[in-house]
Amino acid sequence: MKIVMAAAECAPFAKAGGLADVLGALPKELSRLGHEITVIIPKYSLIADKYMSEFVLKETMEIVFKGQQKTFRVFEYEQAGVNYLFMEYDDYFKRDQIYGQSDDAERYVFFNRTVLEIVQQRKLDPDVIHVHDWHTAAIPFLLKEDSRYESIKSAKTVLTIHNLQFQGKYSKKTFLENFEMDARYYDGGLVEWDGHFNSLKTGIFYADKVTTVSPTYRDEILTDFYGEKLNSFLQEKEQDLIGILNGIDLEVYNPAADLSIAREFDVMSMEGKQVNKRAIQLKAGLPERGDVPLLTMISRLSGQKGIDVLQEMLPDLLTNEDVQFVLLGSGEEQYETFFKELDIDFPGQVSINIGFDEAFAHLLYAGADIFLMPSHFEPCGLSQLISMRYGTVPVANKTGGLKDTVIEYDENLKSGNGFLSDFSKDESFDSALQRCLTFYQQSDHWEAIKKNGMKGDYSWSRSAAEYAELYKRLI
Repeated sequence: MKIVMAAAECAPFAKAGGLADVLGALPKELSRLGHEITVIIPKYSLIADKYMSEFVLKETMEIVFKGQQKTFRVFEYEQAGVNYLFMEYDDYFKRDQIYGQSDDAERYVFFNRTVLEIVQQRKLDPDVIHVHDWHTAAIPFLLKEDSRYESIKSAKTVLTIHNLQFQGKYSKKTFLENFEMDARYYDGGLVEWDGHFNSLKTGIFYADKVTTVSPTYRDEILTDFYGEKLNSFLQEKEQDLIGILNGIDLEVYNPAADLSIAREFDVMSMEGKQVNKRAIQLKAGLPERGDVPLLTMISRLSGQKGIDVLQEMLPDLLTNEDVQFVLLGSGEEQYETFFKELDIDFPGQVSINIGFDEAFAHLLYAGADIFLMPSHFEPCGLSQLISMRYGTVPVANKTGGLKDTVIEYDENLKSGNGFLSDFSKDESFDSALQRCLTFYQQSDHWEAIKKNGMKGDYSWSRSAAEYAELYKRLI
C-alpha cells in the first residue's frame, strides 16, 4: 500500500515529545512490511545540520493562502526505506522551538494545505493519508470539503490521537481567516465544539478511522474523567475508534549496542548495568554505591505527569529511606522550583537536571534501578517501555498505556515486570514504591523482575501489523 503520514514532528529530525518517536519508528516498520511510506513534516530551522546537509531540494511549489500567493520548497531525504519530505517556509518554521508560537493556528493550517498540495502535485497517489494530533487533524476536512484537492479525494484518512488534552482550539474568526472555507462548516457544528473551532474534533469527525496510542486510553477518553470535554462526541464515533499500542525503536533503544551508555549489556549478561549506575553517580555528583537504590524520572514537568504526587512523597522518602534520586526534565516553573529546592535540601542524595540531554537519558535508562511514572493519565507512555528494555523497573500509576504494559510483580509466580498504584482506588504511589523497594533487597526476586522486563516484546512490529491491517480494511 501507499501510505502518506503527516505530522508536526518526527525523530530524529525535530522532536518535542513522544509523537516524534512514533513518527521515527512506525514508518520504518511499515516499510519493512513492504509498504511505500512517505512522511511529510515542516523543515524547521532547528533540524540538525548533519541531517539538513543531506536534504535534496526537489521542487518549488506555489499555493494561494489567505488571499496571497506563497512559495514554498520541498526537500527530500531517504532513510531505512522511508521517503521523508520536508516543507520549507521560513516565515512560519524558522523558529527557535516547534510549538508555543502566537501564530500556531496559521502555521499549521498552512502546513496542512501544503501537505495536500505536495501529495497532489507529486502524484503520490496514496491509499491512505495518516495524520497525527491536532497539528495535522484538519487534513481530512480539507481533503473532503475543498474542491481544489479533487484528484486525491479517493484517499482514505486515519487520525491518531497521541494526547487528547491538546486540541488546537481557536476562534471562529481564526478559522475563517486561515481556512478560507465557508462559515457554514463552523455554524453547522462540523468544525466547532464548545464555542471554538477545534482542530482535533474536526479531524475526528472527518477521518475515516481514529486511533489512540493504547487500548486502555481508547476506552478512557470515552469517559468524563479522561475525555477532555470531547467524550460525548467520541462516543458517537466509538465504532471508528481503535486502540493500538505504541512500541519503541529497538535499534535506538538497545542496551547491547547503545553507544550512549558506559557499557553495553543484555539479559544474559547484566554486569554492565552496575557500570552504568556508577557512571550516573559520577556524572550526577552522588556517592558511588552499588547497594543503594537509584531512582530516576525522565519527564516533561507538568500536572499530567503526577509531579504533585512526588511533591507529597519525595521529601519523606528521602528523609526516611537510603535512596538516590536523579531527575532529567523541564516544564512548569512551579515544578522546576520544587525539584531545585529538593536538590538543595538533600545533597548527596539528589541530582536535578533541568533540560534534556539524549545521551544522559539513555544512561539513566541503562543505569538506574527504578523508574518513576506517577502519571494521572498517560495515553501510552514510552519511558516505561524503554526502562524495562534496559532492566530498570517501572513504578507507575495504572492508567492508559501504563496499565497495558506494566504488570504487577507476583512473588509466587515470579511473573510481572513492575509495580502499580491505582489512583482511582486510592492505592497510593508511595505504597507501590515501597513494595518495589522491598523486593530490591531480595536479589533473586529483583533479578527476576529485571529479566521479565528485558524479555518483553516492545517492538513496533506487532503494532505496525495492526496499522497495516487497519489500512487494508479501509481500502
